[in-house]
Amino acid sequence: MTDQPTTQPVYPDALLLHPTPPEGTRLTENLRIPVRDGITLAADLYQPLAEGKYPVLLSLSPYAKEIQQKPPHWSHAIESGATGFYVAHGYIHIIVQVRGAGLSQGRWALFDEKERTDGYDIIEWIAAQPWCDGNIGMIGDSYWSWSQYHAAAAQPPHLRCICQCDGTTDLYRDMIYQGGVYNAEFLDTWISYQTKMAAWPGPVEGKEPPMNLTYEAAMRPTNSDWYQSRSAWPVLHKIKVPVLSISPQGGAMHARGQLAGYAKITAPKKLVVVPPTGFWSHLRYLTNPALNAQMLRWFDHWLKGKDTGLMQEPEVAIYDTGTNDWRHEAEYPIARTQWTKLHLGPNATLTPTPPETPAADSYKLPDSLAQTLSGKPVLAYTTAPLDQPMRLWGPLALTIFAASTQPDTVFHIKLADIAPDGTPRPLSRGILRASFRALDEAPSHPGQPVHPFTEQILRTPGKIEDF
Repeated sequence: MTDQPTTQPVYPDALLLHPTPPEGTRLTENLRIPVRDGITLAADLYQPLAEGKYPVLLSLSPYAKEIQQKPPHWSHAIESGATGFYVAHGYIHIIVQVRGAGLSQGRWALFDEKERTDGYDIIEWIAAQPWCDGNIGMIGDSYWSWSQYHAAAAQPPHLRCICQCDGTTDLYRDMIYQGGVYNAEFLDTWISYQTKMAAWPGPVEGKEPPMNLTYEAAMRPTNSDWYQSRSAWPVLHKIKVPVLSISPQGGAMHARGQLAGYAKITAPKKLVVVPPTGFWSHLRYLTNPALNAQMLRWFDHWLKGKDTGLMQEPEVAIYDTGTNDWRHEAEYPIARTQWTKLHLGPNATLTPTPPETPAADSYKLPDSLAQTLSGKPVLAYTTAPLDQPMRLWGPLALTIFAASTQPDTVFHIKLADIAPDGTPRPLSRGILRASFRALDEAPSHPGQPVHPFTEQILRTPGKIEDF
């Protein structure tokens, strides 16, 4: 085993104790995994009590591996998978912290070239260990999913499949600049959280301070190679191992890019679109018996060679929140989609036919924080009450013709289902900064306009343009 680097914990020793592993597992802490540039990464290994070779599930992220057995509501970073469940079913679970995080050496720099190649090295190191039977899969939610895309695209020989949940493929459009607007609501908190995770438990020989992501993002407001090289969407075609993609509905950060990226994956694949979860998606991911049973079927098929029947089932399973039933499709996006146009009309109406006399509506940006927090002023358009059920699945888009008194503005669009008592239920949302209205026609599809965000062009005040 590679020598342990010296550490200088800045917290009392009692706070550094690892929690008790799940019943029926044995834990080996702080294994050192060497990667190609000579540094080592820290890992915790959870094995069945019985000696032997087992298939291995790898989880890889910057988040503290020591929190794995804490109650899941303690931290949203507990997203590496339900360790006790999979070990009990004959798997080894290994949780690795990426470079520059926790006890790992190196510098964290959000999927720079070194982090993108580490997955390959980790997988091939695992395959050579006496407790591994040579079959390795990957598991994890959010960042744990982003690392799967890059590891799979590198095509390590012993990776057999991946299983990701809530994992966008586009760091610019979904994580950092949504619609060309800096995603402060998420990033300002997450960067602080991630920085503290990287610092834990104190100085480590060979560990460097993490990148200043706030500064790096502020210096790069357009979608440059810096983002594209760190995102998965340009390399999805390189993934050859089977992919199980689990996408919670209505996700504010992951769903758009995950679903758009799914179509670009040419390997054997399955898509499960689960009910909305909001911020607490990791709780369902860790504790939901049915979801973990489905993931177990996936791993048993590809890592143990069991015929679980999963690959004979339809490719796509979607939870219908209107009927609370599961529905199945042969592909995604759904080929039998019936595209329907609705038009913004007079008197705040949303109609299937264009208005005979188009008229302009106007609004002014909020004058105060109180107005902003109350959601006003807005323009709202509604259909007549529906006389039969309507199912809305897959992508959708809005085209508006607008002018602003300023050289730039931001459009926030929300779609909601209005109950008979007037209560709105959010369904989808979109953001577009006016100065990023340019379209990339080649990859655009019905309901899926693609804005490159590579150049910011200020608008002419008063000029009507389409967005």
